[in-house]
Amino acid sequence: MRHYKKKTDRGTMSLDIMKRAANEVINGEKKLCQAARDHNICRNSLKRFIARYKKEPNNVTFGYLPTRKIFTADQEKSLSDYLLMVAQMFYGLGPKDVRRLAYDCAIKFVITVPDSWQKNKMAGKDWMTAFLKRNRSLSIRKPEATSLSRATSFNRSNVHDFFNKLAQVMDKYTFTASSVWNIDETGVSTVLKPSKIVAAKGKRNVGSVTSGERGTNVTIIVAISATGSHIPPMFIFPRKNYHDHFVRDGSFN
Repeated sequence: MRHYKKKTDRGTMSLDIMKRAANEVINGEKKLCQAARDHNICRNSLKRFIARYKKEPNNVTFGYLPTRKIFTADQEKSLSDYLLMVAQMFYGLGPKDVRRLAYDCAIKFVITVPDSWQKNKMAGKDWMTAFLKRNRSLSIRKPEATSLSRATSFNRSNVHDFFNKLAQVMDKYTFTASSVWNIDETGVSTVLKPSKIVAAKGKRNVGSVTSGERGTNVTIIVAISATGSHIPPMFIFPRKNYHDHFVRDGSFN
């Protein structure tokens, strides 16, 4: 069960209290029921603990064993590092791909896996959930579409060349901070996305009137200088001819 929560406090008693109660019973100081009642311990749990305590007084344990994991801590660390590496290379794996990879690794290293793994040829959803909880550096994210040319161009050599050329230009022309500007662009559709409305429950199609269904993307450019000065957003309209009504009621009028 993926989200099971214990309903009792059995198996949570400390080992020292269990040994103290067991010694009282073994030494004849108290009866089993009395010792269990005095220390607030389940009688059957104390009885089973005493049987193990007599056989192995130095190696006795108490409590539920941790959940059996398929991989060791080192193996999961290697898998986590690999997933982070391929994500940084823009070839990240989806949840199902990770589950298939876990199954392939278990078969490669001859690790015993549940029958469901053998049947589906991949790890289970429960394992995936627990794996993410144990490795907090990982999470399921929605990637941004990145072209191959952009992914391959962003590397150490190109970045080093860019900053070297930037330093040469800055030294040659001695630009001030007010002359250095950073610009970025984004696309805005001419059709507004409708907000949520209250409608009939169970109805399949719920519509809201807008100026169009698809619309046209308009590029907006925002610029700010190194001193913190900025200018109003600039619109780049996808038109061949310019008309005055494009900027009607604009912020600079």
